[in-house]
Amino acid sequence: IVAPSRWIERLASESPLLSRFPIVRIPNGIDLDRFRPVPRAEARAQLGLPQDGPVVLFSAPDVSDRRKGGAVLNEALERLDGLPFRLLVAGANETPPFPRSFWSLTHLVEESEIALSYAAADVFVLPTLAENLPNAALEAVAAGTPCVSFDVGGVPDVVRHLETGYLAKLGDAEALAEGIKTLLADDERRARMSAACRALAEAEFGAELEAERFAELYDQ
Repeated sequence: IVAPSRWIERLASESPLLSRFPIVRIPNGIDLDRFRPVPRAEARAQLGLPQDGPVVLFSAPDVSDRRKGGAVLNEALERLDGLPFRLLVAGANETPPFPRSFWSLTHLVEESEIALSYAAADVFVLPTLAENLPNAALEAVAAGTPCVSFDVGGVPDVVRHLETGYLAKLGDAEALAEGIKTLLADDERRARMSAACRALAEAEFGAELEAERFAELYDQ
């Protein structure tokens, strides 16, 4: 049994059907040459975004999907009404009625542009309510962008509290808001997290590394 996250690995080990088989954890990998740190000013210029002020990115294939947590993010944003930052929303379909104005990147289809959206942001927020090992979190940390997310599923494999981001209690809008506020408040901490994000991506989540791990497993 190959599990992409510690969460799935644990569930398999506890399963009366699966626990009798060998269980190996091999995280999903992404293209680290595509998703990589880019100077923020350069990324914003290529996407036509303003250069001034901090940016918080929220993205999902379908931003209206309840599981992606747009409604909880709304509650969090209401608690951040006085905090100056731009909200950037990338994804398909109707966006939730956010309580603040936002820049929309619904037109992004090229992987290169999606990669730039992570690099353009100071913080990536992933308010997912159910998840295994989310590609969005992998892509964000590969771009050196710290994540604010919920402690659910395999998210803690990527979002390591106060190392590569901020983990909030599942479904807690106030905790999510506190995470965004904490990361935006300290430029030096965010810079350290950015370096830690990229280091984690290179150590654990490269596509070539995933292939090597599978090859080793087949050899065994």
